[in-house]
Amino acid sequence: MSFSDTRSNATPPEHRRAIRSFVLREGRLTAAQERAFNELWPRFGVDWRPGASLDLATLFGNDRPVVLEIGFGNGESLAEMAERDPERNWLGIEVHRPGVGHLLLEIERRGLTNLRVMRHDAVEVLRAGIEPGALDAVQLFFPDPWPKKRHHKRRILSPELVGLLARVIRPGGIFHAATDWAHYAEQMLEVLDGAADLFENAAGAGAYAPRPANRPLTKFEQRGERLGHPVADLIYRRL
Repeated sequence: MSFSDTRSNATPPEHRRAIRSFVLREGRLTAAQERAFNELWPRFGVDWRPGASLDLATLFGNDRPVVLEIGFGNGESLAEMAERDPERNWLGIEVHRPGVGHLLLEIERRGLTNLRVMRHDAVEVLRAGIEPGALDAVQLFFPDPWPKKRHHKRRILSPELVGLLARVIRPGGIFHAATDWAHYAEQMLEVLDGAADLFENAAGAGAYAPRPANRPLTKFEQRGERLGHPVADLIYRRL
């Protein structure tokens, strides 16, 4: 079979399966998390509706600036940031149900009114669910590093993601990423500095930012530091 024959029989791009940055592992919910989905999701959860962009002003009941966090884990640091900064609205996106349930409980415990939660693929939300320039900032803290070389294509920080971020973050808005995997940090820096027409490195080209005081120090981060994994913060301003 010739090369051209192979190409002609290839699966068309629109039918190829998208490479996702996550594997959906359905962990067991605690009784409290089950209650959170039943009682709190109707108040603080945001359902994904294909083909419809989120009306953020209606969602929060005001037009304050919105910060979106991709993959918030158990949500404790996101809830802490929302509590510290009530003048901004916060939207967390996570695919794993236990983490979503835990954050819903944190919202209730802290009495937060400026935080909403989505359970969906954040890349799809950025691509089709957010209006251009609608976000004040986007956060990506400790994404899965996919350390094996054959899995690097699954890493969420990619030129494609940077393009999506540039679409939804307002001029002057911020993208803030953090990782404790040195190789991933280097790749992030290369990808983001490579988009110098879209984003400016707040620390200067080729440099990591000092850890900002507004990013909570998590137990995960403390454990990483004990294991010799220093954290790299990358902060970029939308041009």
